[in-house]
Amino acid sequence: MSHHDDEAKHITISIDSKKYQVLAGENLLQTCLTLGLDLPYFCWHSELGSVGACRQCAVTQYQNNEDKVGRLIMACMTQVSDGMQISMQDTKSAQFRQTNIEAIMTQHPHDCPVCEEGGNCHLQDMTVISGHINRRYTGKKRTHLNQYLGPMLNHDMNRCIGCYRCIRFYRDYCGGKDLNVFGSKNHLYFGRANAGVLENNFAGNLAEVCPTGVFTDKPFSEHYTRKWDLQSAPSICPHCSLGCNVTISERDKIIRRITNRKHDEVNGHFLCNLGLFGYEHANHYDRLDKPLKRNIQTLTTDTLEHEEAMTQLQNMINTNKAGSCIALGSARTCIENNAALLKLVGQDNFYCGVSDKELQMLQMLCHAYLHHSVNPVSIREAQTCDAAFIINEDISNTAPRLALGIRQMTRNVGIEQAQQLGVQYWQDDAVRNIAQASLSPLIITGCYSTDLSELASHELIASPSEQHVLLNDIITLLQEQVSNIKAGLPSSIITAHIECSNQAKSIAIVLIQAKKPLVISGMQGLSPDTLALSLQLAEVLKQLNTDARFYGVTKQANDLHLAMLHPKEQVKSNVAQGIDAFVNRLIASNSETPETPETPETIIILETDLHRYISVDKLSEAFDQVKNIIVIDQVFTPTAKMADLVIPSTSFAESQGSYLSSEGRLQYAFAVTSGFNQRRLAWRWLATLTGLSGDTQIHDWLAKQVTQLAKIKEFSNLSQINKNSAFSIARQPTRSSARTAINAAREVKEYPPEEDLHSPFNHSMEGVAGFRQSQVQLISVLPANAWSPKWNSDQGANRRNTQANSPWTMGITIFDTNNTEVKPTSTARFTYDPAASLSPKAVPTSKELTRDTLSDEVFSPPRLPLFPLANLYTDFELASFSQSIQSMAPNACLQIHPSLAASLHLHNGQVVCLQGSKQTFSLPCRFNDSQSPHIALVPSPIFALVGNQAHITPDDDIGGTS
Repeated sequence: MSHHDDEAKHITISIDSKKYQVLAGENLLQTCLTLGLDLPYFCWHSELGSVGACRQCAVTQYQNNEDKVGRLIMACMTQVSDGMQISMQDTKSAQFRQTNIEAIMTQHPHDCPVCEEGGNCHLQDMTVISGHINRRYTGKKRTHLNQYLGPMLNHDMNRCIGCYRCIRFYRDYCGGKDLNVFGSKNHLYFGRANAGVLENNFAGNLAEVCPTGVFTDKPFSEHYTRKWDLQSAPSICPHCSLGCNVTISERDKIIRRITNRKHDEVNGHFLCNLGLFGYEHANHYDRLDKPLKRNIQTLTTDTLEHEEAMTQLQNMINTNKAGSCIALGSARTCIENNAALLKLVGQDNFYCGVSDKELQMLQMLCHAYLHHSVNPVSIREAQTCDAAFIINEDISNTAPRLALGIRQMTRNVGIEQAQQLGVQYWQDDAVRNIAQASLSPLIITGCYSTDLSELASHELIASPSEQHVLLNDIITLLQEQVSNIKAGLPSSIITAHIECSNQAKSIAIVLIQAKKPLVISGMQGLSPDTLALSLQLAEVLKQLNTDARFYGVTKQANDLHLAMLHPKEQVKSNVAQGIDAFVNRLIASNSETPETPETPETIIILETDLHRYISVDKLSEAFDQVKNIIVIDQVFTPTAKMADLVIPSTSFAESQGSYLSSEGRLQYAFAVTSGFNQRRLAWRWLATLTGLSGDTQIHDWLAKQVTQLAKIKEFSNLSQINKNSAFSIARQPTRSSARTAINAAREVKEYPPEEDLHSPFNHSMEGVAGFRQSQVQLISVLPANAWSPKWNSDQGANRRNTQANSPWTMGITIFDTNNTEVKPTSTARFTYDPAASLSPKAVPTSKELTRDTLSDEVFSPPRLPLFPLANLYTDFELASFSQSIQSMAPNACLQIHPSLAASLHLHNGQVVCLQGSKQTFSLPCRFNDSQSPHIALVPSPIFALVGNQAHITPDDDIGGTS
């Protein structure tokens, strides 16, 4: 929760007779923690604000120098003021805090040795800090029955201290509905009305939000290790495109848990369930750790040593003959790996690991950002906007942390109302009372209702073509406003002579009146037309308001940089070198036309499972055309099983490299452990062939090849990270135990700690400890773990100072996010052609676009339009290897509006055959009256294989593949 002005003034306060310069407008508790003072608390959270429920942060405030008595105040509810005099160490406030926590502890069990929060418990820390060391209560403690809350969280209500943090986070902050509080006084119960899976996408954060052990990390408990025995390192989440910062913790080469690594501009304090629990692919039994070679003579698979694998690579890859080797890059690996592959095969033989249509849309986004047509925005800045327009993108499932930010954005009007009454933003309960139901405008157009629909001031549920009509109308209205301003005419909000829907007019009014509007679109529907219209709308809006912002949501962790690896301007020519072009080149090489490209002898596929994009038959046909198939991947995917040579690569936990988020923020990830056995970064496997033997060489070559990525060179000099310290950074806490005995069951020999010559981190306790990294020796990378003296829990992160503005902590924004230059619409940009897009049944521009009138449309085409139904637990390849994520995935089905189902004579629950242009599936049919009646919804992985249209018939007529 950060709404204060970055230019806010500083004031002077006195704490225990010592003067401090602090930021004006903050509460006293936040101020004390920022100063590194040990003031205990329970109910307060820096992102949730203050409610003053636990009374644990009591201090004494004095009127002036003559006041010797003072009065007790709650620090979290008190705003700092110039000249304020307080005491934390006086007898009165210290005794109050000690008595208060003694009362809290009367109902708490004595189970610290067996509690999974032990050593990572905020309650333990606060009890010690408050001075409560003797338990005098001898009465009976209340007990509760625990609930099953799903595969991600354990529940133990006996440990609850009634701080209400969980409810405030889950219901007030995240909008969850299925967790609540029951009972009163000492019999409070925080749980569900009935046992069951917590539905919210951020439920996993309850394990961190809860200051005790009521909610604990269930996957972590399956391979539990005390916090002081975990080796940790800062990294980047490998799933969606937002680039959330994480801390990976491991022991004995097993990834044990993921925790949030606070980044003010990106993920703040919270990660989605995918980021917290989607790490099991790194531990999966299908992980590759040795090179494999197909033995055609014996029909077996041979395991190779490193030297043998390098020999095979060199024999299979002929770099002297042009076109003899082509390669497919990856959207989920680090930039350095793709750069090495590009250097190896050359520009014409390098294909990007996304579909052609995805690549085309990525190129559109990069073109708009680089030419300043729109200004990209960080999640934090998006949260400060006063109106948002989400266009056909279910960001709750495709970009969940952005959706959480937009949920907070809708509260801005209430925060403004409170500030006008002198109430600060961190006074959470007071702000909500003042705001009541007031929400900042949120406009949503989509093919179905989403989790954010409940907050929408305007919502249109319609097919993509109908949405295009609305967007065209809004663009026309905004362009009229631009023309009026340029002509010096009175800037009337909307001119009457423009024929368009009332809904378009009301949306245009909201966007025009907003001080800082935000447009969000993305690639969920794989529609270049929708993205082009969204960019055009955002560009026109920027001409009206230079503070207008845009966020383009992409599909994978590192896909945006792929659009930059081809320096030619490819948007206008509509040429894309993606997966489809890669496969088509292999198939076309078998034809005898004059334009047939030369048949490649070898193909290299880097960390991309083609089975997610191409049907099995077509992929087999393509692979039959080449002699050597090399796959470099971390998991034994179906594509790897078809290869002649499989090379094991490192997972995100073992990798060190750069990632470019959909915002355009270049960030660097560090490895928490070295690759087991023969797992290596892909560029290291290729180093002999490429001549690029280090990060610096790769960055230098890439900066010359792709000027847009020239800033990556700032990541070359790793010595800059700890230039203020003579020591490396310790990955392990100072209390790490049993490091010499951990392998004694397998081997008695004691090995020295592994050396890491390629990063500033050590695989040991030796080096700069975590708290010194942020308080004593200010080095420019985030600590490997959240620990400081007396603060053993992850809440210790709240005591750190503001992040240093260095590329290692904040990343590098490669696009100009604050450019106010307004350029006219570029004719070279990919433009939208309404005549080519609208179907004969499309709604005319003069028709009123409402949900009721759209439902009356009759649609009976031979092929039904499809749209992907996004789901956080099914759409991301690597996360699907985690058991907890798999168990949350819904059963695949085709969702259809009841009116459309009636016209197709389908029944709810009936199995239907989905016959697309690429593949055929059999799916059960489910009715959904909150979606467009003109389309059918299918799971995103199926949509990628079926296409955007399909024949839908009862399964009895045509056989299908379920």
